Parts: sequence; structure tokens; C-alpha cells
Amino acid sequence: MKVIISLVICLFFLTPYVSAGNEPAPFNINDYAWLAGRWTGDGFGGTSEEVWSPPSADGTMMGVYRHHNADGSLNFYEFMVLDKTGLRIKHFTPELVGWETKENYITFEMIAFSKDKIELKGLVFERKSDRQMEIRLRLKNGEKIETETFHMKRAN
Repeated sequence: MKVIISLVICLFFLTPYVSAGNEPAPFNINDYAWLAGRWTGDGFGGTSEEVWSPPSADGTMMGVYRHHNADGSLNFYEFMVLDKTGLRIKHFTPELVGWETKENYITFEMIAFSKDKIELKGLVFERKSDRQMEIRLRLKNGEKIETETFHMKRAN
């Protein structure tokens, strides 16, 4: 009995207390206006370019991405939509042939967010400064999980 009471007391003190006044702020797409614009950087052994539109009144941001191999050849494109549920992505070959079927897309579910960081299941966008951002993508390579880190700089 003493063990059960001790466990209940420990759980009480270790469980975060959330009251009406301490609830986290709801997701607001306008908090991520810092993402809007053109970013360039590295990733996948080549060059990455990402462009985001400003937040929209419908609670979304739209983005596009393209990757060039180290030799300068185009590797692939992405079309992205960010909202309170997370990020949805469709991939395309250089010839604009979709990787996913017409109805399907890749989803990164929203986990947490703060003014400088959007944490999605398998993907993180983190503002390091007004001109620098880091993107961390978790990938499964066989049985191994690896993280690809993109060091992005705001382009003029």
C-alpha cells in the first residue's frame, strides 16, 4: 500500500500541471511569418532551395523545394503545405512526374511548436537567426534511422 501511495505522489509531482491559465498558446500560422521567403543551403550531398509564401488567412503557408545534385543536375521538387495539423508534401521528378500517386502525399504530423521552432513527426524547422534556419529530417535507411541536417540561409 505504501508503494502505491508513493507512486501516486510521484506521478502527481512529475505530471505537468496545466490549468486554464497555463495552457499552451494555440497554433497560429502568423507566428511563422519568419519562414516566408527564399532559403538556400546544403543537404543530400547537393544544394537545396526552399521558398515559402507568407501566411494566408486560411491558416496555411505554401512552400516549394528543389534539390540539385553536387554536379548541378536537378534531382527533385517538392510542393508543401504547412498548417496546424502539420506539413503535407508531394514530390516530383525533374520532369514533374509525381512520386506519390495522384491522391497521396507525405504527412509530417505536428508535435510541438514555439516561436522559433516547428517540430513535426520526423521533421524539424528551427530558426537560428533572422537569416539562418536549420531543417532536420529523420530518414529510415534499411533498419537504421538517420538524420539529414540542412543548414539554410536566407537568400536575397
